[in-house]
Amino acid sequence: MRLQLVAGLMSQECNVKHMTECLGVAQATVSQQLAVLRAAGVVTHERKGNQVCYRVTRPWLRQLVHLIAKAQQEDETNG
Repeated sequence: MRLQLVAGLMSQECNVKHMTECLGVAQATVSQQLAVLRAAGVVTHERKGNQVCYRVTRPWLRQLVHLIAKAQQEDETNG
């Protein structure tokens, strides 16, 4: 799930509500995973009015996430 969150945040910053709707999981689950990613320095957040928006902090993560996603797809294909 963390990989999905990071991959989604690479294209645009997003709030928890939108992430829960896209992933189809509980708000508490998304919030817990974002807390882990924040603690690791992978994402950061910014308050915008009554919403908190998250974004990826490291530009080099784009390539890393792409490689991991590609490896997962190959594993699923080769089964």
